[in-house]
Amino acid sequence: MSYKKLLIFIIAIFFFFAFCHVALFGPLENTHLKIRDLFFRFRGPVPNNTLVAIVAIDDQSIAHYGRWPWPRARIAALIQRLSEAKARTIGIDISFLPSQSQAQPIAPAVELTPLTEWLNIPSRQETLYSNDQLLALAIKKAGNVVLPFYFEFKGSSVEGTPEISESLSHSAYLLFDDVSTLPSLPLLQASSVFPPTPVLAEAAAALGCVNAYLDRDGVLRNDPAIISYRDLYFPSMGIQLARLYLGLSWAEVKVNSGESILLGNHFVPMDDRGFVGLNYSGGRESFPYLSYKDFMEGKIKPELLRDKLVLVGVAAAGLHDLWSTPFGPGYPGVEKHATVVANILDDRFIAQSHLSGIGEVAFMLLIALAFVAVAGSRRSWLLWLCCFLLLGLTILISYWGFSVHHLWFKPLFPALLVLSLTLMLQVVRLPSPVIAPEKVDETRLQPVETMAEERAEVPIEGEVSSVGRYQIEGELGHGAMGVVYKAVDPKIGRSVAIKTIRLDQTLGAKQLADLKERSLREAQVAGQLSHPGIVTIYDVVEKGGHLYIAMEFIEGQELSHFCTKENLLKPRQVTTIIGHICHALDYAHKEGVVHRDIKPSNIMLPKDGRPKIMDFGITKMITSDATQTAAMLGTPSYMSPEQIDLEKVDGRSDLFSVGAMFYELLCGQRPFTGPNITAILKKITTEDPPPLAGINPQIHPKLEAVVSRLMAKSPQDRFQSGGEVVSVLKSLLEDSSIWQ
Repeated sequence: MSYKKLLIFIIAIFFFFAFCHVALFGPLENTHLKIRDLFFRFRGPVPNNTLVAIVAIDDQSIAHYGRWPWPRARIAALIQRLSEAKARTIGIDISFLPSQSQAQPIAPAVELTPLTEWLNIPSRQETLYSNDQLLALAIKKAGNVVLPFYFEFKGSSVEGTPEISESLSHSAYLLFDDVSTLPSLPLLQASSVFPPTPVLAEAAAALGCVNAYLDRDGVLRNDPAIISYRDLYFPSMGIQLARLYLGLSWAEVKVNSGESILLGNHFVPMDDRGFVGLNYSGGRESFPYLSYKDFMEGKIKPELLRDKLVLVGVAAAGLHDLWSTPFGPGYPGVEKHATVVANILDDRFIAQSHLSGIGEVAFMLLIALAFVAVAGSRRSWLLWLCCFLLLGLTILISYWGFSVHHLWFKPLFPALLVLSLTLMLQVVRLPSPVIAPEKVDETRLQPVETMAEERAEVPIEGEVSSVGRYQIEGELGHGAMGVVYKAVDPKIGRSVAIKTIRLDQTLGAKQLADLKERSLREAQVAGQLSHPGIVTIYDVVEKGGHLYIAMEFIEGQELSHFCTKENLLKPRQVTTIIGHICHALDYAHKEGVVHRDIKPSNIMLPKDGRPKIMDFGITKMITSDATQTAAMLGTPSYMSPEQIDLEKVDGRSDLFSVGAMFYELLCGQRPFTGPNITAILKKITTEDPPPLAGINPQIHPKLEAVVSRLMAKSPQDRFQSGGEVVSVLKSLLEDSSIWQ
């Protein structure tokens, strides 16, 4: 290839990756997030802001004061102690929604005497106050308490919701650089709001939103700094706390639309969705945790909280909101608010400015220019040296910007550009100069006939051009058994799929002959199956230590494509597909053939929506040697208990696998999971899967009952045939109430 054409290739590849980068290509953006998580863990914990502390209502507090929720007067007593300790700002991460029991007047308990004295409440018995009134009086006297509220997001409509209270509207942003641009941004749009009970909301110094926003993989990496509701824009709890702690009025807080929030002298970088990138100091308990019980009993010196911002939240097991972060799961929501405050005070949010995107594209251009410089070289080592240097530089720049300057420079697309250009230049080289004939060492050349003979004896899958009468057109993919080719039968012009099966070359001659005979016999049995729901086997060819099985070529997708939560089909569609599969299995079982490895990747879904089962008998071929156990006949997550226990299996074993596949197609997760195969197999034989309705509420109990019966531990408790399953599913499909 000429040098000019190489330059065109390099420029084209650069523009391709630059476009993917600018367009935020979804699947690779997920990889970027995982790389960012990896940077967090590689950096490790860092010292946190010492001005932020947490008073936790922990297990020992619950054990001492009784089950949660407590009377709100106990929180009032805590506010009294915090106020006496001179805490500068107090944030309560506990929802105080209207409650009849908390609003009823009560006689103050003896333990609340210090509180009533602090509030100057008469001690006469006829003077009664409710828990809400005591908490409101304490909040008002402290004068520095921020209470939480939260939004609900159900579309953009807010019709029929109550009017915004004055206390809530006073907690909204006031100053904008250009308020007219905000409605056009992709901000979170709330449909309804849940503020504290009015008497508490009116007493609070401010209200802050406590909603958390998870990325598509369930990890909390960002926090909504601005949420739109009824033409007003509200801050998060963390921003509200930081504003009060810094002593700023709303006139000293400015929102720069889609760019940042200015809290006095503190710059809070924000994307156009109104999110800030959380810069975690570490995992759980990165901030000092003080037990409510210890603090109220005077075991903690009040001086420790002087002039600090104190957050109060529930941390007892089973009572608090837990999130997954880059450092792992189990991160309490109260610490999320503390992280926002610390990031504001320390000016260390993870930021990605508009300039960083331009910088990433510019860096990719420099990478392309570097490869232009080495494209003319015929030295392979120079090409790979350039590759490793640029890869190292990409990762180093990204990590340095992240850990030192809190800037997110995405390394994936530059790295992919480096690898793509390296491989392209390695394969497509400039023509070599002419070498004089006298410089060729003919003694090192091997006769062409010998090389051809060796290739015929040991066929290399990547170089196969024909198998028997079938002409190979290309690869369809790689599987556990070998390569799958697309081929054509020249006699009748029919397209076929050819699956290769490697025969075990470590066996003795007699064992290998027996294995071939049994494999051919299995293929013959499977080839006799004739059903529209089963992929037809046309031919079996044995060549060079491989079996080549010619079968029906299907254009479509494997069912595994629809097993993720992003690609789930509707329950009615899934039920119809399972009905077709059971109909085909019923036919095969009546013919005396058990599949043994029913799973989503063995089911093709053509364009007409009628599934076809693949690999009947093929799994048994590669595991039929006597040295292998029956436990190998199948995929662990879909195997029946009798298959795991090495018992004789029949068609009901396939129905168990259908049930496991049915479950996964309905909710997007497998019924039995674990850290390893042993744990999965143990769950299959001893435990029931999590209820379907708990994962996907759309699943009707009648449909869940069918799935549960398919996965019964004992074969006697399952459906006894595929035809029986088809009959039940037909009745469900005809019942319109199930699919509403």
